[in-house]
Amino acid sequence: MAAWPTLSEVRTFLRMAPDPESDQVIGWALAAAIDYGVNRFQRNGAAFVYPPDTTTLPDGIHMACVQHAARLYRRRDSIDGTIWGGDAGAIRVGRRDPDAEALYAQYALVVFG
Repeated sequence: MAAWPTLSEVRTFLRMAPDPESDQVIGWALAAAIDYGVNRFQRNGAAFVYPPDTTTLPDGIHMACVQHAARLYRRRDSIDGTIWGGDAGAIRVGRRDPDAEALYAQYALVVFG
């Protein structure tokens, strides 16, 4: 069991050194990812609720949040949803990270409607 990730954990996942300018943007991405996680487990009749100050967060949700925050940080380089792929040309960046969604899905109900 864990708590929601810290800025330092996301920075380590991104393989970045501390930098005040980057840390501010990583912090915004992390806050958005935590907010997404908290809200995801408070809706749809979820069996568990993990508030921002929880210390009982499953490791899978912790990792999903780290990945989500890192993706949001990197997303700033693709404002319109595309990145330059060199010889491959422009590559579309999907709205959701399939790996993070798979981790979240282990703990939350999937509701279609």
